[in-house]
Amino acid sequence: MNEIKKKTENMEIKSKDKIVDVRKHIKNITIHSKENSNTDEKETQNTYAVDHVSKNGKKAINNVKEQSIKNAKKQYVKRKKNKIIERQNQNVYTPTPSSSSQHKSDKAVSENNTLNKRKTVQKDLKIKKYSKSLPIKNKNIAIKKETANQKTYQHKIKSFVKLKNYKQIKDSSKKSNRIKKGTQSAMKTLKGSLTFIRRTALSVSNLIGAGISLILLLVLLLFIGVFAALSDNSSVSSTNAPLSAEVLAYTDTIEKYAKQYEMEDYIPIIQAVMMQESGGKGTDPMQSSECPYNTKYPNKPNAIQEPEYSIDVGIHYLSDCFKSAQVKDSFDNEHIFLALQGYNYGNGYIDWAVKNFGGYSKANAKVFSDQKKAELGTDVYGDPNYVEHVMRYVSLGFGNYREQPNFDNMDAWGSNNPYSRANLYGQCTWFAWGRFYEIYGYSPGFIGDGWKCVDQLLQAHPDKFIKSNEPAVGAVFSCVGRNHVGIVIGWNGKNITIQEGNLDGVTNTFADAKKDWHTATYSLDQFRTKCKGVVFAVPK
Repeated sequence: MNEIKKKTENMEIKSKDKIVDVRKHIKNITIHSKENSNTDEKETQNTYAVDHVSKNGKKAINNVKEQSIKNAKKQYVKRKKNKIIERQNQNVYTPTPSSSSQHKSDKAVSENNTLNKRKTVQKDLKIKKYSKSLPIKNKNIAIKKETANQKTYQHKIKSFVKLKNYKQIKDSSKKSNRIKKGTQSAMKTLKGSLTFIRRTALSVSNLIGAGISLILLLVLLLFIGVFAALSDNSSVSSTNAPLSAEVLAYTDTIEKYAKQYEMEDYIPIIQAVMMQESGGKGTDPMQSSECPYNTKYPNKPNAIQEPEYSIDVGIHYLSDCFKSAQVKDSFDNEHIFLALQGYNYGNGYIDWAVKNFGGYSKANAKVFSDQKKAELGTDVYGDPNYVEHVMRYVSLGFGNYREQPNFDNMDAWGSNNPYSRANLYGQCTWFAWGRFYEIYGYSPGFIGDGWKCVDQLLQAHPDKFIKSNEPAVGAVFSCVGRNHVGIVIGWNGKNITIQEGNLDGVTNTFADAKKDWHTATYSLDQFRTKCKGVVFAVPK
């Protein structure tokens, strides 16, 4: 036990000696490191002065240096701790099984372990206490490491300064490039503007020099537009105008010569022509004195003195015009219009219009009139609006029964029509009401089912229609045994031609209703059977 105590005392003395030695080393190293740091600072400042480093660069360099020193100290302390741990692991004694002296050896091992732990704790405390002064046993090694670190710092500082200056130079170069690009784009815009102005000036001078050519071009374009307009076979609008009593008084005479010249289907047209020419008045009601078939009187206006002879010559010439225009039937409006304008101008117009424009139009009728006025040196030649003036009498006196329904006429098929709404589009009543309005220009007055329409029409217009078992053109019919109504558009004493809707027997949309109708011809007996009895409201 005494020996163990002596050893303990010796260890303590030795440890004190070591502490003194370590302190001496620490002082010397610390002083030496400070001197080195001072020299380094001077060297660094000289380097900066030579390289013309800015104040901001110096601050950044000092910050990097201080941070590097701190990191070095931390790494040194970490390495010391790792060495202490390695020593502890090496000094650990692992006992092995042996003879009876095992108990004593175990005791000695435990005492040695205790001493080693004390030494380790003391060393750790010393390292922590003096770590700020960077204690190193070997001075030479410490100096070399410090010098290497200083060189590394200087290299990093120079790199940092170069990088910073490079970035500044790069940024300034970018700005200069932007300025160059902006200048170049501005110059391009200016050059383009000058080029445009120069070209415009040249164009203006060219236009002035080519004034005659420009005028000719405009005339050509105008001619093309006029030609396109003249080739338009525009339709003829219908207005409300009744036949006069004088025209109606010639009905028998008209029917006589219409049959003679195969014009029976066009009696309403003949009456309308007479209405337009004279209103049925005078000795030349058809104004046919200038026709080539007038061989009895001079070929000058109003030369014929016999009304019947005027009707004979007029219908004969109108028949020739219908043949020249190749009118197919009473529904062939396109060729009927061509024939009527030929009756007014002379049938020479028919060949001219077909050859130059393919048929009749209001525009080319005006052109023909102007040409003839220029040739003859007169102020008037015929009536360019003759077709429209004639057809206004056909539209009401006998209805425009020859034409197809015009579903674009919203007065007939839209808001005015009481059947023009959902669940009623396509019904026979919707079609009959709209068709009647197109023909006569006013409401028929019926608002009920098809079999009631004739009676309601007679109640609404007793002065214009009468009830009859025989059809007439423009009459409304109601089927007695069927809930159905329609319009009569043709009657020759034997066959009846009608227009009716709702062929499929169901309600349609407006788009489908426009297709759900037809024109059909029956013998009167067939039609009565089809309707299971029929009654008519005929015009007076």
